[in-house]
Amino acid sequence: MIFGRRGAALSDKDLAKVSITALERIAKKYPRKGTDQLPLTQNFHTFRQALNVASGDQRLLLFVTTKKSDQKAIRRNLTPVMADPNVVGKFHLDFFSKSEDADWRKAVSGTQMKEGIVIIQSSKFGTEGKVLKELKADSTPTEIRAALLAANATFAKSEERKSYGDHISQGRRARVHFENEMEYGEDRDGDGKIDQRRGRR
Repeated sequence: MIFGRRGAALSDKDLAKVSITALERIAKKYPRKGTDQLPLTQNFHTFRQALNVASGDQRLLLFVTTKKSDQKAIRRNLTPVMADPNVVGKFHLDFFSKSEDADWRKAVSGTQMKEGIVIIQSSKFGTEGKVLKELKADSTPTEIRAALLAANATFAKSEERKSYGDHISQGRRARVHFENEMEYGEDRDGDGKIDQRRGRR
């Protein structure tokens, strides 16, 4: 119905042609407003949050551990890498913040370098992690990309896909709780405060 062929009996090949033509017609109504510039690099509020999200999404975390004044140049090198078709969507990226991430090393094992770019695998519940690879801060985009793809290939072989229900149950049994910066719940009445459910505090 969407493609204007209601009730028509078409072969798979003809249906594909009709679908592509219809999709192209629809797409022309909504031209792209963006530019060809590379997207902004990702950054989490805290390393703790980045580690937790990486675990939930079953992705490796790329963490830049240098001081803020040195991060601009690294961002320039990372931007094309993170937009690479073979890399995009497979990793999370976070940058060290002195005020929020001072104790990040306490949550990971295997780190040796004082500053640089670290590839980290989160634990099952995202409360800790282990370093898979450390790179120098001045590593080239080619070196970073190669390290990411190699680490991800190893990670993909060992990481089992999580069952959401089972994962939640296991986390509750292990008494794992992640306190987010944002309060849990919804603001249905629009008063700017999270609605409290009856019978719960």
